[in-house]
Amino acid sequence: MKKIVAPLFVIVFSIWYLVFSIKQVEAKIITPTVEISPTATPTAVVTVNEVKTNLVEDKIEKVDYKLEKFNGVNGLKVLISWAMSRGVASNTIVLLLLLPLVATLISALHYLGGLSGYGIFMPTMMAIAFIATGIFGGLVLFAMILLISILGSFILKKLRLHFWPARAIGLLFISLGTFILMMASSYVKLIDIRQISIFPILFMILLAEEFTRTQMVKSRGEAKKLTIGTIILAITGAITMNFAWLQGIVLEYPGMVVILVLVINLLVGNYTGIRLSEINRFKGGIREKRLKK
Repeated sequence: MKKIVAPLFVIVFSIWYLVFSIKQVEAKIITPTVEISPTATPTAVVTVNEVKTNLVEDKIEKVDYKLEKFNGVNGLKVLISWAMSRGVASNTIVLLLLLPLVATLISALHYLGGLSGYGIFMPTMMAIAFIATGIFGGLVLFAMILLISILGSFILKKLRLHFWPARAIGLLFISLGTFILMMASSYVKLIDIRQISIFPILFMILLAEEFTRTQMVKSRGEAKKLTIGTIILAITGAITMNFAWLQGIVLEYPGMVVILVLVINLLVGNYTGIRLSEINRFKGGIREKRLKK
């Protein structure tokens, strides 16, 4: 009964406040007065400050692309030139071609190096977020979101709410904290996330949610391991995507990039050897096998 009374009181008080806080406004008839001035008054000029959103595409340099004729081999390049002639931005095309390349790099680091994260899409999305925010600013923003998510989960756990309402309130805490950090970043030269778009923030919120879910289902150690691995993979992907020469190669030789992605993934997909991170773990077994030979 006590659990029902408290929310019911909050709802009734909110309705009462909304109803009685609205004041009646008395309509008044105002007769306009026109003053004729003998001298001309200067025309007012209204200046609008253009706010540029800090999107991922803005971080990739635009390239002029020449229309090419099909010669039997450059089919994809002709399609790209046709798309750019129809208004598709070159930096968007570069980003689309870089995504599978970064995913291939993350896949190779996982199966050959043994570096684990939250799948392949989460590190790729975080790499895109780090391009928009910068690596240092993105790490600070993610640390703040993760800290608020952990503190919010600790506080909401005591209220014993259902999972979805609790996560909705946690999202409210994250939104307010991000807003405060945006205002605070205007006073710090190293971090400037005032004009960041919503998508990098959403990617970081998803990673923080994965951390919370893994901590609840498995263990805190496993959540830390996967989160750190995801961040390392994302930073590697962001650094790779920021290379200007790689962006030029992707746009100049798109067919070669497609073939390279297919070949590397076919090789990595059939790899059955030991991972670099597991060499120390199975060092004794490797020595015994060599001695038997």
